[in-house]
Amino acid sequence: MTLNSIAFLDSVVDITAQTESDTICESLITTILQLTQVNQVLMIDYNSEHSPEFIVIASSDIFLYEEEKHSIERIINACIISNDTVIEYSKEEDLSLLAVPIQSSEKGGIHSIVFCKAKKLKGDQVQLIEGLSKVYENYHNIIHASERDGLTGLYNRKILTTKIDRLLDRFLIQGVSYTQLPLNHHWVCIFDIDYFKMINDSLGHVFGDEVILLISAMMKETFHEEDLLFRYGGDEFVVILHPQTREEMEENIHCFMDKVNTRDYGLAKEVSISMGAASIHSEELNAITVLGFADQALYKAKQKGRNQVAFYEDLIESGELASLVPEDDVELF
Repeated sequence: MTLNSIAFLDSVVDITAQTESDTICESLITTILQLTQVNQVLMIDYNSEHSPEFIVIASSDIFLYEEEKHSIERIINACIISNDTVIEYSKEEDLSLLAVPIQSSEKGGIHSIVFCKAKKLKGDQVQLIEGLSKVYENYHNIIHASERDGLTGLYNRKILTTKIDRLLDRFLIQGVSYTQLPLNHHWVCIFDIDYFKMINDSLGHVFGDEVILLISAMMKETFHEEDLLFRYGGDEFVVILHPQTREEMEENIHCFMDKVNTRDYGLAKEVSISMGAASIHSEELNAITVLGFADQALYKAKQKGRNQVAFYEDLIESGELASLVPEDDVELF
């Protein structure tokens, strides 16, 4: 077995050793840089139904996309149209630009593109990048399925704290406000269905599952593509909202709660939810802290009569809550 074969196998082992969709992406970029003459790599998320259509989700050079946006988007658009690998050579600049599509097993079609920039990229190296991308594609689809709740398709509890901790890591790396808008924050919202046990007990668990499916469908309809939606377990849900102002956040939350309140649930007649919300700041130490804030607010919303949202910051300011200092082993919900 040649040295190159051993290096390739080692790289496959490294990619498939990852257990989260975020880390497998980073592993692919590292592997391409190590095994080929590629100088820069971007992983670009693609969604034709949103603006912008392209979002960089991982990179070896955080500034590359903005610096060469026109040429990059030209190549990845050609990749999307052809549904195949596209490579462009520039003799004047002695550059190779490569775009490899990553297919989604869940929705079908392209969900992301691997973009590479290199001085000279030979045919065998293009094939190597395509092979590594295919390994990534297959394993990413497996991991993606493992991160989802079987009933609703929302993210499951397994990766909730990981997602929040990643947001907090970005604060440390990119500064206090990586959105560069001081009034914009990520927000975490925890909610559950009011008196859900009564629905299960009186109408049965199958009907209870139908209510949960309806609630999750309304979450997908209401919240933004960049928002992260979780089924924490049972009738408990978590939403991590993308950076926005307090006013925007309240508008989105109340829009969702209005949909829940006005929906026809058949035999269940009326269904409502109680919610606790808290902003995510750079001062927060970990996901447990953030979730603890929102969970305390949820408890207050229930105390005050349910079918409403309570905000952690308001409760602290009014003196209804004291600042929470949770232990690492705190059990939420």
